[in-house]
Amino acid sequence: MRYIVLLTTILLFVAGQAVGAEKSTNNQADLTHMELEQLLDVEYVSAAKIANQISDASTAISIVTADDIRAYGYRSVAEIVNSMRGLYTPYDGSIYYLGGRGLGRSGDYVGRILLMIDGYATNDNIYDEAYIGNDGLLDTELIERVEYVPGSGSAIYGNNAFFGIINIITKKGRDFNGTQVSGELASFGGKKGRVTYGKRFDNGADILLSASALHSDGQDHYYPEFNSPSTNYGVANNLDFERSPRLFGKLQFEGVSIEGGYVSRRHANPTGAYGTVFNALTWDWDTNGFLSLKSDNNIGSHVKASSHVYYGYYLDRTALTDPTLGFIHEHNRGQWVGGDVKFVGDWFDDHKLVFGAEYRNDFEISFQNHFGSSDYSRETVSFYAQDEMSVTNNLKFNLGGRVENTSGLGTNISPRAALIYTPFNPTTVKLSYSSAFRRPSAYEQFYHDDTQAINPALGPEFVTSTELTVQQQFSRNMRAIASLYHYQTSDIITSIPVPSPSTLNQNVNSGGGHANGLELELHRLWDNGVRLHGSYAKQFSTDSDGLRMVNSPQNLGKINLTFPMLQNTVRTGFEVQTTSSRYTEKRMLAAGYTVANLTFSSERPVNGVSASFSIKNLFDRQYVSVAPAGLVQDTLQMDGRNFWLQVDYAFK
Repeated sequence: MRYIVLLTTILLFVAGQAVGAEKSTNNQADLTHMELEQLLDVEYVSAAKIANQISDASTAISIVTADDIRAYGYRSVAEIVNSMRGLYTPYDGSIYYLGGRGLGRSGDYVGRILLMIDGYATNDNIYDEAYIGNDGLLDTELIERVEYVPGSGSAIYGNNAFFGIINIITKKGRDFNGTQVSGELASFGGKKGRVTYGKRFDNGADILLSASALHSDGQDHYYPEFNSPSTNYGVANNLDFERSPRLFGKLQFEGVSIEGGYVSRRHANPTGAYGTVFNALTWDWDTNGFLSLKSDNNIGSHVKASSHVYYGYYLDRTALTDPTLGFIHEHNRGQWVGGDVKFVGDWFDDHKLVFGAEYRNDFEISFQNHFGSSDYSRETVSFYAQDEMSVTNNLKFNLGGRVENTSGLGTNISPRAALIYTPFNPTTVKLSYSSAFRRPSAYEQFYHDDTQAINPALGPEFVTSTELTVQQQFSRNMRAIASLYHYQTSDIITSIPVPSPSTLNQNVNSGGGHANGLELELHRLWDNGVRLHGSYAKQFSTDSDGLRMVNSPQNLGKINLTFPMLQNTVRTGFEVQTTSSRYTEKRMLAAGYTVANLTFSSERPVNGVSASFSIKNLFDRQYVSVAPAGLVQDTLQMDGRNFWLQVDYAFK
């Protein structure tokens, strides 16, 4: 810890010297201190984004920009969201999970957070999982910004917006204005190549095309729980490899946008998870794809409309070595289509109305494994409306709700209300209440093998949340946020043993609990390019038995500092993340930890060449992640110090 304090002091001193230096010629507009209304003015304000403005204004949004992503060397969405206020990303040796606001059980897919790419909901229809590691749909170089909206969002967005929404805004072709070729090298035999082409044409059409491929050998892992001659003395050899090709494309012209993405990531699992043979081949192989078509139109002087149709595809080809059956495969596949239309109207003085409808058809939900096969489908119809009323010049009242009907699961209603009060111009106070739900994933309800039984009667989970937020804009370059929240969950899906046969488990609605928390955030910028961001989260979460929830740290602290050096030719990014102790599945305490990362990147290309170099876990701290319930291990050792180098070349 003393080394981190020392380096932080040195970097703050260097940044302080930079504050007094000459202003940077590469001064960028800062998005992190803007109101959401200003954010939406950065580019064309579509009806869909105005709808976001109305629904999201009642909470404090966290934003990571493309400049932040480069400055801190973020290589995945998991690394990006792990830098955000109150969020953390446990890792089980193969898959990243997402925790926040008191709930982050390892092994729990990211279905309680809705992940969107340019407004398209990416959660698959088998596991309801949002993929945030190298299984995600986007290379981080294609991301313009990532927005995290905490709090229940089902009133507008429906299923999966249980604890919050993460929306990724992608770059445009004009941001590249040519062809960019990129090569990367990383520790543990990591290699990646990417080719991206982007251009805005004279007629206004904007195109972005990108392809990449990642290859990593991984490392050998030692697990003391398997330390015996029959299990290679606890060493998993050559079982951490990873392959991940990606494709992405976007075309925009006159209010119409066509967008599509594809990723197929295979990662060996070295942990001997879920009863598989240790030190024998087991992998997770997830393939995702989507195609989206959106249109934004002004259909009158007081009405804007946004229509959206989409297709999604998911394939799970997990393979494992079973002690009895040997090497076996799964083939779980999902496909879905849908469409929605939103209207934004201001017919009446002091009212801004949002209303719309959505239809989704999960026409293929297919499970196939050694123990049998089954096919299902779901249809969902939703209607929603919301009104933002200006009661006075400094008081707004936001009231809305969504009605959603899913075949086989019935109808759910999600109301939301918020007061937004500005007692004086730099200060905003927001008080919100909402109720949300998450329907059971197809996997939770219908998957079966030699350990899990189906439960057709499984129902949705529910949450109610109350949040008070104070936002203080001290100046154009300094902003602070403080939030108090309370969550009450019920009918949480948990796995319990089936009385007969005793070897099976079944998912039931039996869990619940509550969480209370405080979140603080500070942004400070200087005109010469120095940026400082810090956040702290204090959370208390207990289950229905009054026990502290598994993998729920009570304290999360984060500091990010970035500044230019060497006459604005190199940018330094330094971050420190601290996580307090957490309870494991076996009710043991996993020790807290503090990790620092350091990145150097070129501020602007030289003869078309730019570079970035990162040292992750700078001080080689030993720390663990809480393991899921299906593992023999109670905790898993995370990576020590490791390195990453990227070199880009741009053809104009």
